[in-house]
Amino acid sequence: MEEAKEEIKVETRTLEQLLKDLREEKNWTYLHVVEELNRIGLVVSDKQVKKWEIGLEYPNIDEIYKLSELYFVPSDNFVMAKTNSYQEGLNSVHATLIKWICYLTGVSLKIGYIAFYIIITAALFGSLMFFAGNANEVLNTLRKN
Repeated sequence: MEEAKEEIKVETRTLEQLLKDLREEKNWTYLHVVEELNRIGLVVSDKQVKKWEIGLEYPNIDEIYKLSELYFVPSDNFVMAKTNSYQEGLNSVHATLIKWICYLTGVSLKIGYIAFYIIITAALFGSLMFFAGNANEVLNTLRKN
């Protein structure tokens, strides 16, 4: 007789992705999430929920249990996703800066990353142009000595 195998889901998304996906699956706004969390005993603001989804802050263990209750997702999935977020953050030093800029300006992370790389490219190009423009002056100074 075969035993029924229990399928174990290992969360591979970051906490930011998981929270956003769960909210969007229900077609909820940040305010709706806040109302639902308040209804089950967790008082948070819409800014707090947005910070969780962007990855600027992470929910503590009590908040994770309430989120688990709200979305009917095992709390282990949230804990694993939080671990994935920490690991991704370690692998990407500039990610926190981009997240804060996106949060403060209200733009999406995708636009934030694109803008970041455009700015870095422009800064490098500007530096090269500056040094190329001053190269003749430096060479003339060296020749006189």
